[in-house]
Amino acid sequence: MHLPSRAGRLPTDAGYQHGVLRAHEDLPAATSPENERSMVRGPVLESWRRSLDLLPRDASAPVRAGVSGAELAEVRRRHVFSAVLPMLHERLIEPAVEAGLLVALGDEQGRLLWLEGPSPQRTLAEDVGFVVGADWSEDAMGTNAPALALASGSAIQVAGAEHYVEVIQGWSCSAVPLLDPASGEVLGVIDVTGDERAVGPLVLPLLRAAARAAQAELPHRGDEAADPAPMLRFQRTVADPRTGDLELLLTGRRTSLIRRGRVTACLSGRHAELLTLLHLHPDGLGAGELAESLYGSVDAVGTVRAEVLRLRRVLQGFAGDALSLDSRPYHLQGELDSDLLRTRAAVDGGDVDEVLAHYEGRLLPASEAPEIRRLRERTSAVVRALMLENADHEQLWRYAQLPENESDLEVLMAVLTLAPPDAPERAAAAARAEALEAEEQEERTRADVR
Repeated sequence: MHLPSRAGRLPTDAGYQHGVLRAHEDLPAATSPENERSMVRGPVLESWRRSLDLLPRDASAPVRAGVSGAELAEVRRRHVFSAVLPMLHERLIEPAVEAGLLVALGDEQGRLLWLEGPSPQRTLAEDVGFVVGADWSEDAMGTNAPALALASGSAIQVAGAEHYVEVIQGWSCSAVPLLDPASGEVLGVIDVTGDERAVGPLVLPLLRAAARAAQAELPHRGDEAADPAPMLRFQRTVADPRTGDLELLLTGRRTSLIRRGRVTACLSGRHAELLTLLHLHPDGLGAGELAESLYGSVDAVGTVRAEVLRLRRVLQGFAGDALSLDSRPYHLQGELDSDLLRTRAAVDGGDVDEVLAHYEGRLLPASEAPEIRRLRERTSAVVRALMLENADHEQLWRYAQLPENESDLEVLMAVLTLAPPDAPERAAAAARAEALEAEEQEERTRADVR
């Protein structure tokens, strides 16, 4: 996403770009630590300082040789990008190229291993040395997005005059590093380069989404033949969903419900928590276990026993003999289904439509009970992982309508990546993503003013 200048403006704003060009006229003064009035963004200014000692500003091609021929082929073969290239093509490269932009994949040294884009743009890029095999590290080409992403280990955009070398100041670029999910080590860089569209508000979220997807599919380090990491799933610690007349509705509702046929009753927050835990543990739980799960302390055993007595009376009045709550340990007798167990079964089966049919949002969203919070986060995480892995653009857009996903840019970027150009879901996702970016920019601007 756009990063604000020190004056709170976007790096593509004409006034900011003019100020950056003025700073180029006297780089030693502009980069001096004593210059407290520089309008140049911090990461760019720091890169200028490093670049000033390394290479001339009028460099027209990479100073250091990159790789080519057989060496390039071998470096490509051994690099982790080779294992995720098909996925990156689908999620990032093809949409970006269709938009008239260049996409480059570089290794941890800043060498461009793959470069794709429309022929006219690639020809123009060749004139400034932006070609396969070239070294675009900071040491070779000064300030640019791939170099800064590698140096900082974080996403970055570099617009126009922010580039250190004059010959590439007609370009703009966004880049994110590819990190080893286990160690955090920088493995490479994903870059989008072109005109001002390359630093548009949706580019960095799209790049971040592509990088996360690539990280999820990375082979184990040192094992090129290893399978991609398995998608996050539930661990089977509960019985399969049981069919019956009684059903709990627990997801996406501040007030949970118990339903029997056409008759529905509201549950208090504590009774919903107790039923959820007992529902997931058909072998039962002791009073101490329930106290720890609900209150975080065995000192609450007395409170738990009182709540269980009240819940037993509620169940007797609503379900009669169909569902009872027995003791030693506390456990439910009778058949009870729920949207939660249906969701868990659908996730384990990889059935996106079934998940969407039953999952209404976060589990007991108002609950602060320690074990419910853990279950809530676990459930949301596995549902999200399934959606990003297996859903099509229409299913993703349905998922994006849940309150918990209103600000999830990665989900919106996945919709934009998968949806055809004329799909209504694409237009709606783009509008929401732009609105979120505008809100974030407004927040950053207010923070700068403060």
